[in-house]
Amino acid sequence: MNRTLIKNADILTMDAGLGELRADVLIEGDRIAAIGADLPVRDAEIIDATGMILMPGMIDGHRHVWEIIDMGRLVKSRPSEYARYYQQWKMRTIVCMTPEDNYLAELIGGLQAIDSGVTTVFDFAHGQPTEACAMSAAQGLKDSGIAGWFGFQLGVSSSYKAGDTVSLAKADAERIARTTESHWATAERLQRELFSDSAATLQLALAPSGNAGSALEDIRSEWTRARGMGVGMLAAHIHKPERPYPAGVMGHRDSGIRDLYEAGLLGPDYQATHANRLTPDELAMLRDTGGMICATAMGEFPYVMSESKGPSVHGRSRSAGVPTSMGIDISLALPGDYFEHVRATYWNLYLDPECREQMRACTSEYILDFATAYGAQALRLGDTIGSIRVGKRADLVLLSTERVGFGMAGSLADRVVTFASTADVDSVWIAGKARKRHGKMLGVDWRALKAQLVEAQQRIGRQAATIRFT
Repeated sequence: MNRTLIKNADILTMDAGLGELRADVLIEGDRIAAIGADLPVRDAEIIDATGMILMPGMIDGHRHVWEIIDMGRLVKSRPSEYARYYQQWKMRTIVCMTPEDNYLAELIGGLQAIDSGVTTVFDFAHGQPTEACAMSAAQGLKDSGIAGWFGFQLGVSSSYKAGDTVSLAKADAERIARTTESHWATAERLQRELFSDSAATLQLALAPSGNAGSALEDIRSEWTRARGMGVGMLAAHIHKPERPYPAGVMGHRDSGIRDLYEAGLLGPDYQATHANRLTPDELAMLRDTGGMICATAMGEFPYVMSESKGPSVHGRSRSAGVPTSMGIDISLALPGDYFEHVRATYWNLYLDPECREQMRACTSEYILDFATAYGAQALRLGDTIGSIRVGKRADLVLLSTERVGFGMAGSLADRVVTFASTADVDSVWIAGKARKRHGKMLGVDWRALKAQLVEAQQRIGRQAATIRFT
């Protein structure tokens, strides 16, 4: 069994009972075996962490990993352009990506996440219109070594190709259509060939096609089949419809959570993403059924100006007792440094008038919790990861504090939330295996991967430009 002893670290445990301490941490196999001062350990790799901060690996509860293939094509700092063209960009791009492109995107996306200190991700994979693309995407994410969930979107049915002229209405309808036997066959193959090991660090989740605007009985049929497969999570984007749907359709009332609740469809496997306009009653329904939320603060800043969306829900959902995580969301259009998103979560809380009292008592631990212990609960992994405690999986991040701009005074949580960046991530372990050491990803040739990414981006961009929507 591999053993690693991290000595004399300043430990930000994110465990309420342990707090912050200076101690050694022993990793045995994939677990944290011991925490204490001057642990008497032999036959282990010794890492001197004096002056460094050891923290739990961070958790990204919602990221479209595949979108890294074209990062920068659209950016959130041009909000009108982004809002107008994002769905068209996606509809053009996914049909021009080969299985090899999907593999590359997910591999690089997973590696970039690890590089920034993220050890667990919920990959909302909604860009794979063919079985070959889905299989390659999942394999790429798996080969990156990141933990979490590969959330395969059911219903992606885009049937056109580069050079075609197609009506925008048709393309949009095919973007996520009703789930067919072909989609189920892909999901079953993913489970059979790539996600059959229930003890693996990366598991299969599904994003059903049934959502707002779908008949509740259709949703029941789809979700029952998905749950019958034994997948651990069902995920959906949740926004309040601009106008109510008819009775019997999700979105008849508020954001549709009440419709799902009264139909008996909510459960502890359900994650609502964004969920900005959930009412107090809807939040209570999620809480009472064991549901979860992921809000993506940086990407949701423009939502503040939308009547159907609004500020990130982090503060309200936590007050209501709904486990809530944070995430990057759009890797196409937002920076990959995860600490920026931690800080964005903090700033976004100030945009919600209902959070004013909470913010008077806000702490750095409260903010970081969304990316660690509380975030782990919001992915059904709270007993496994999210804090540094004996028996938990050894998903750990070691931060260097040598940079002049990394503050040396204050609590460990204060220093991490305020000053840390990807540049400070010295080491990363996932399930006890080192993925990054001394500031460098192990076994990763970034220059070669960047060259492949640039080639793919340019080729896909040229092909996507030949698709005409009418």
